[in-house]
Order: sequence, then structure tokens, then C-alpha cells
Amino acid sequence: MVPIDVSARETAARDAQTATLELARSDLGFSAAHFGVIDGRAERLHGHNYRVSLRVRGAVRKDGSVIDFSVLKQLLRAACAELDERMLVPGAAPDVSVDEDGDAVTVRHQDRRYVFPAADVRLLPIVNTTCECLAAYLLDVLRSGLGHWPVRLEVRVEEIPGQGASAAE
Repeated sequence: MVPIDVSARETAARDAQTATLELARSDLGFSAAHFGVIDGRAERLHGHNYRVSLRVRGAVRKDGSVIDFSVLKQLLRAACAELDERMLVPGAAPDVSVDEDGDAVTVRHQDRRYVFPAADVRLLPIVNTTCECLAAYLLDVLRSGLGHWPVRLEVRVEEIPGQGASAAE
């Protein structure tokens, strides 16, 4: 009988193992105002207390981790802080015009016109301020912050508990 090298087998199994990390904490999110344009019609201005969660899938490293949770929390909190207590405006919307003039931002859609203090506005490179677009935006921000870290990301944005959208790599 040939002796089995248990440590080599455990090392090979660990090296092939993947894991999914989840951050779905009540302290991850932002409060913001917005209006969406759905089927050509602008919603009324309103706001949400958005909850944001993150799933990260990758290979388990030799130290037994995929990535340090503190890195993920720091990146996600910073991304949410940029949106917190702001008016979210879709900068890439084909039917929304935006004029930045000094300390004011004027937003127009059809016969509606809004003027906001510039410091209160986050002009985002998205076509709409839906949960779908916000999730994709945050996914891009997080990927940029992580660089080429070999993990797959999925971001979920909920405007109310149980109602939201996810974007994944």
C-alpha cells in the first residue's frame, strides 16, 4: 500500500477552492433624491434610503481568505458616501439636459425644470437613476477600486427592503 500524503491533498483542495463573501449590513447604503424617466415620463422627485450589498467570489488564498473584508467595506462605504444626501442626476440620459452654472445645476426633462445647489448634486455617468443603473455604477466604482484583483463582483441596490436590482461581472 502506498502512503497517502494528506498535506499535499489538502493543499491541492484548498488551492482549487473558491468562496463567496457577502456584505449585506444595515450600515451599508445611502440616502438620496432622484427622479427616474420610465417610458418617456419623468417620475416626481422623491428619495430612498438605499441599502447596498456586495458579493465577492474568488479563489481562497493560502492564508484562507479571498480578500480582506475591511478592504471591501472601505471601498463600498466610500462609494456610498459620495452618493449620500445628494440629488442623483443621470448625466448620460438622452432626454435629460443638464447645465452646470457656477453654484447651480439646472436639470430639464420635457416641460420640467429643476435647479439644485451644485454641491448637492451628483452627476453620474448613467442613463437613468434606477436601481439597475445605480447597481451597475457602483459595480464599476468597486472594480476600479479593486483593480485587477482576481475576484468576481455582484452589487445589489435596494430602494426599499426586497425591491432592488443587482449587477454582476
